[in-house]
Amino acid sequence: MIIGIDATNIKSDGGLVHLFELLNNFSFKNSEIDKIVIWGSSVSLNQIKENRNIKKINIKNISNYSIYRLFWQFYFLPKELKSYNCNILFVLGGVLLRKSTRTVSIFQNILPFINEDVKRYNFFTRIKLRIQKKIYLNTFLKSDGLIFLSKFSKKILKREINLKYKKNKIIPHGVSEIFKFRNRKNSKNLIKILYVSKIDLYKNQIKILNVVNLIKKKYNVKLSLVGSYDDKNKNILLDKIDKLKIRKHVKILGKVKYKDLPRLYNNHDLKIYASKSETFGMTMLEAMKCGLPVLAVKNEISKEILSNAGFFCKDSIFNIKNSIENIIINKNNIRVKTLKGKKISKQYSWKITSKKTFKFIKEIGGKID
Repeated sequence: MIIGIDATNIKSDGGLVHLFELLNNFSFKNSEIDKIVIWGSSVSLNQIKENRNIKKINIKNISNYSIYRLFWQFYFLPKELKSYNCNILFVLGGVLLRKSTRTVSIFQNILPFINEDVKRYNFFTRIKLRIQKKIYLNTFLKSDGLIFLSKFSKKILKREINLKYKKNKIIPHGVSEIFKFRNRKNSKNLIKILYVSKIDLYKNQIKILNVVNLIKKKYNVKLSLVGSYDDKNKNILLDKIDKLKIRKHVKILGKVKYKDLPRLYNNHDLKIYASKSETFGMTMLEAMKCGLPVLAVKNEISKEILSNAGFFCKDSIFNIKNSIENIIINKNNIRVKTLKGKKISKQYSWKITSKKTFKFIKEIGGKID
């Protein structure tokens, strides 16, 4: 069997990690998969280990220009699949404009389906998100199989399309072995907070800045914001930081190399998770595996991932602030939660995720072990 993978849409931090962990943890030994052909940008392909069974095809500037990408997916991708004799296509980015072979798609971008967050954007961005939603739905309806990362994401899509007769499977992300558990000693008067996520409106970094402004009156608090951003979103953050006069309390670190994330987790005291428009929550798992306590806004996805290992709060500035202060005061709770988090994180493995993913693709492609 030859599998084609369209990774031309993959640009986000989480999407890139998912891509290279899937392929780097897959073993062709004792597998009916003879070859994997993957199309994408150099940014995504360069992180995939060299393997004689994996053909990486770099399409220059494909991730930078959406019109060019859509044209390529509609006109060139079917020809490429035929040229390489691909038995099945695995769509990572949610866009299938023209079906030419059996297809498995993965539901990764949930934002267009969460109306509460969509309404927060300006008119033109709302239109863009509505168009994205229609394209994704068209892709999922055309696909022969669907992969969900969580029970929550499956629940969201079930509101839109009938999944009763659509082959589907929930296959969560894994967590890398580069993340190591360590015991930590928290200072009573200093708390270093970490927020790892793309910087965007729906991620609620602005809300966390307001929280820091309140906490700094009582504690010496440091907030590190880690994740990719565009100039517009960075400037919005900087304006808010200047308005609150909290520059000495906040660092915008931007995108950090994946291999450097464990060091960041281990140099902080608390991980914040403040988004509701997520199909999973990989950074919560990574933090738990490092022994870092996680405070999350209570919603379906944070409860699904953290279970009883997380600290939860309501989606309000004052409740987040009070929750952080309670965590600082009640250190015994931190020990209990982090040990539970360590146990939960052990249940997730990229090797298992990779094995399950390609097994499902083989089943849809017509060949079952």
